[in-house]
Amino acid sequence: MKRWLIISISSFCLLLSGCTTEQGSQPSLERLGMISVIGFDYIDDDKMTMTVIMPQPAIEAMKHTQVITVETDMIHKGLVQISSKADKTVSLTQLRVILFSEEFAKSGKMKEMVEYLYKDSEVRSNSYVAIVKDSAEELLSKEYPDKQNTSVYINNLFQPRQYTYFSPFTTIHEFVYDETNPLIDSIAPYVELKDGIIHIEGIAVFSNGKMKTMFTQQEGKTIQILRGQKKLSVFAITLNNDSNSKEKVALEFITSKAKIETNHNFDSPKVKITMKFEGTLSEYEGGKDLANKHELENLEKEVSKSIEDDVRILLEKSRDLSIEPVGLFKSMRMRYKGDWPSELTQELMAKAEFEIKADTRILSAGTLK
Repeated sequence: MKRWLIISISSFCLLLSGCTTEQGSQPSLERLGMISVIGFDYIDDDKMTMTVIMPQPAIEAMKHTQVITVETDMIHKGLVQISSKADKTVSLTQLRVILFSEEFAKSGKMKEMVEYLYKDSEVRSNSYVAIVKDSAEELLSKEYPDKQNTSVYINNLFQPRQYTYFSPFTTIHEFVYDETNPLIDSIAPYVELKDGIIHIEGIAVFSNGKMKTMFTQQEGKTIQILRGQKKLSVFAITLNNDSNSKEKVALEFITSKAKIETNHNFDSPKVKITMKFEGTLSEYEGGKDLANKHELENLEKEVSKSIEDDVRILLEKSRDLSIEPVGLFKSMRMRYKGDWPSELTQELMAKAEFEIKADTRILSAGTLK
């Protein structure tokens, strides 16, 4: 009996030691390179430049972030190369932002890269994706003296805030969803490095996996409205009246509601868009006496007319470029039998007629000049 007890205890100790050895083979936190931002630049159809940013938690580190760039033909192979350069086992579990150069986005290779990362179990589906005007490597490698941590700076840049609601802040989940949706074209923020600061200039619009054009911030706000964005950032509008004088209006704390209806006629499609806005007049420059109720109502009508014009211009521009970043024909899809090809969306967009109506209510007035 004692003999069997000794054997059992010995076996149990060996089992424990085996477990300990296996756990010890796992890298410690200090030996992990947690990639927070990754950027891709296009070389040719077979090669790309991959740049990553990893925070440096060590107190003795000279810099708060480590930047490594490699040339590769596959993401996995690039991560292996980065691991050897960093002398750490790199991980994508803390990945927050994925950047692509404009050339990469226009090449059609971006969709493949995003889908690969989306399927990677380490990568979070709410990681943000964005387009860089020139070089993603340059943007990630640059020093930002007024920012303590480049990783935190870039991550915070893509967090929706009061004054950045014009941007879609597209996650990889949303990008993949739109890319596989024949009713709508995908969009992503478009950023540019200017004067040592990263600026969100507008949004990039894709068609069939390739970047087709870039819309301005104002056009980006219009797309957000039509896509159902409930809250908007400051809305600045310049009004041109009959006397050739200009009025400047700035609205904030805006709530919006957009309703899109169609006549369900595939031969002669008509789209009716109804929008309602409520906000505070934070600033006004012009000749109206806004203490007068009649003149305030006139201003509301002029702002509504300006928004209607902006929406019409955006839709006509989209029609000319054969893109559909809004999703105007979702109700028609419900009555269509069979698979809906993306070509049908383009056909409907090409011959659609638009009826646009906006209603603006100014709840209170702020600074007036």
